[in-house]
Amino acid sequence: MLKKSILSGLVSCILLSCIQVRGLTDDYNKLTAEQKTLVQPFRSNTILTKGKVYKINATELLEELREYPKAIVYIFTVGCPADSCLPLPVYEAYARANGYKIFFVMTSYKDLDEALDEPISEPLFVIDSDYYGKKYFRKYVDYFKNELQGRDRKSKEVVYDGGIHFFEHGIYKNTARYLPDN
Repeated sequence: MLKKSILSGLVSCILLSCIQVRGLTDDYNKLTAEQKTLVQPFRSNTILTKGKVYKINATELLEELREYPKAIVYIFTVGCPADSCLPLPVYEAYARANGYKIFFVMTSYKDLDEALDEPISEPLFVIDSDYYGKKYFRKYVDYFKNELQGRDRKSKEVVYDGGIHFFEHGIYKNTARYLPDN
């Protein structure tokens, strides 16, 4: 009986070690070589191309947002539950109908192919975890959101208030969980 338990435990450990845990880090190391070629550093004044993903930090994004009278930054995780996230084309249509420039910012590289297949006209961005010196998802996402909202990067007052961030000429206005009614 003891031998069976030990053997069963060893087999379980071996099987679990073969499973990749995704979503704890930025998941860059889980991309294929081909997918890694699609990831580019963001540079201002570069023509952005759909089908590429641009690594960006909040400082770079805030600078870019200054160029637009009204902008939305939608921070999202690919595959989030349908009750809390809408398909990206819904956000894009809302932005277009209400005079906003929209920036789609992924929290990680998880399910990159799925994100690239979204029928949107805007390019995709991803939070640059290297800039924040953190690979664990929660930490670098909090740093990014803090900076985006004008708080100290390491502020402990992070509360999930939504992924839809509104700006006017690069100045943070508010955050929402859901798109406002027109």
